[in-house]
Amino acid sequence: MNHNFAAENLPTAEGGLYVHVPFCLHKCDYCGFYSEVPGQSSVDCYLTRLTGEAGERIHLPHPKFTTVFVGGGNPTCIGLEKLKRLVDIIMPYLPDKSALQEWTFESNPETLTSEMVDFLATLPSIRLSIGIQRLNDHELSVLGRRASMDAVNRAMDMVFSRVQNVGGDFIMGVPGCPSLAGDLHNLVEKYPFNHVSAYFLTVEENTPMQRAVVSGLLPDPADIDATELYETRDVLVASGFEHYEISNYARPGFRCRHNLNYWRPGSYIGLGPAAVSSADDIRLSNVADLSRWLTNEAPALEKLSQKDRRNEHLMLRLRLLLDGLDIVDFERHFGRQADEFYATLSGQIDSGNLLRYDSLVRLTDQGLRIADEVMASLFI
Repeated sequence: MNHNFAAENLPTAEGGLYVHVPFCLHKCDYCGFYSEVPGQSSVDCYLTRLTGEAGERIHLPHPKFTTVFVGGGNPTCIGLEKLKRLVDIIMPYLPDKSALQEWTFESNPETLTSEMVDFLATLPSIRLSIGIQRLNDHELSVLGRRASMDAVNRAMDMVFSRVQNVGGDFIMGVPGCPSLAGDLHNLVEKYPFNHVSAYFLTVEENTPMQRAVVSGLLPDPADIDATELYETRDVLVASGFEHYEISNYARPGFRCRHNLNYWRPGSYIGLGPAAVSSADDIRLSNVADLSRWLTNEAPALEKLSQKDRRNEHLMLRLRLLLDGLDIVDFERHFGRQADEFYATLSGQIDSGNLLRYDSLVRLTDQGLRIADEVMASLFI
């Protein structure tokens, strides 16, 4: 497959733009994402190829991206000058700045500098998402994080003095560590976060954490119950956050628009190694390898079946806790379902895992604990 064929299958109208920066100074013990330690030449080669890929994938003169998300890896580990070059590559594809609702940059605390925050603060609709994960030095070390709480607090002071829209990412279910809830309560009372993502730790293949779990040096995070989720949810809701998606919380008006586009699901273009693009039933996945991506290796093309799209729609809508699954909308997209679907749905409602109000179906508190199970019961 050639790149022109790929581009023809991608959206020209509104949607999201994702840019994957595949560099990180250090891979944490739990991390299964694709990343490499940056070198002068590898970052330069990446930026040169990114320029070419943007030209191939994005249709000028009138792309209408409503959101941009620069993720990683750790985008700020490439340094200020390279970060400016990356922004210069993206900027021509944002001709209508007034249409841009959100421009997110991910960063770890330890690589943010004052000059970098000053620069990012000048960008339209800027939103920073800071990968904090845990809130004391011992717990950070269990995860193999290089950051200390000194670095976290220094970064927070810098960021909140210059940027209004800031989110934090956190990990729950860390073996041998107490609930995140108390530390998180103190943090959101001290700093005006607008968004919090809190995920349960999962053991990824071929990571130091997996080896530690397999050898018995670390308890398996999968054995930890969901109590921490409810404790974390309760302190965030008490602090004024909405629990709008299974792993995400926002103050009113500050849901992550880029991720909402994934969950609804909308169209988006992905640039960089391991990035994914999607429109209707077409999905393109770039190779998760910098050297192969630099040689212009074509993305893998997947055409989703109606069954795949149905199951994905159901799963994503139920993850959106406040929006839920609209059965009328679901049937409009995928037709009237087999009797078994409605029987299973009624069973999940009767057992208290789902709540139905008119045509809307939502996960309950009880269902949240076993959300994957509940969703899978409705798949075909």
